[in-house]
Amino acid sequence: MAVTDYLIAAKVTGADPDDWTVVETLLSGISRDISSDRALGWEFQQFPKYVKMADGQYKGLGFPTAAWIFKGLRVEQREAMRDYVTGTSAEVYIRTPTNETVDGVRVWKDYVCLVHWVQRSEIIQDGIDYAEMVELRFTHLVEVGD
Repeated sequence: MAVTDYLIAAKVTGADPDDWTVVETLLSGISRDISSDRALGWEFQQFPKYVKMADGQYKGLGFPTAAWIFKGLRVEQREAMRDYVTGTSAEVYIRTPTNETVDGVRVWKDYVCLVHWVQRSEIIQDGIDYAEMVELRFTHLVEVGD
């Protein structure tokens, strides 16, 4: 697996990224027409809140947050992602891009965190075998590894 692969694992899997699942492989193994190459966007926030200090500077508060936004998932792909979030939220390990770069290259990091299933109505229409705009929100990110 590459450093730039989106990875996910259930908490019971452990903190070794070599044991985590590559999201693209997971999804393309089910259906090749919707893959993470063209359907997975992401967001990352170093701090969920900021407070203005007396000297006018801002201080970040809280743990980082991230989101993976799938433009569309086949029903089977949605089920595969849902296996990691059996309730409204669950503890998982992930590898995700951050906003930082080093020498022009995006920095990816590994975290243990809470994942929250789509917190709005999912768009699944009769006669259409995919869900649109599936967003997994990750909170309380704590870096693992090096």
